[in-house]
Amino acid sequence: MTTEETRMPSKPMLHVCHIDQAGPGLHPCRRAEDALATAGIDHDKAVFAKNRPMGLFTAGKRPNLKAMSGQEKLPVLELADATTINGSGAIIAWAKANAA
Repeated sequence: MTTEETRMPSKPMLHVCHIDQAGPGLHPCRRAEDALATAGIDHDKAVFAKNRPMGLFTAGKRPNLKAMSGQEKLPVLELADATTINGSGAIIAWAKANAA
């Protein structure tokens, strides 16, 4: 019997609410996605079905996100080494520092 290895994603995964590229320019999820695109960083995207504007009232609503990032607010950028960058400001700064 063989054991299957867990495979790490080869590119960053951006976790956003359903108000991503279609949302207003000031929305944190859109700002994070725009920053990655502007920096030329190829990434995948996971959209969470339940929208909680600005992370309000998320306590207990996003257990998978909390297990991954330690908190329940979006956006979160999951890097290939499984570390996370939480919040649009931190994601934007990371994108600028790692522009392709």
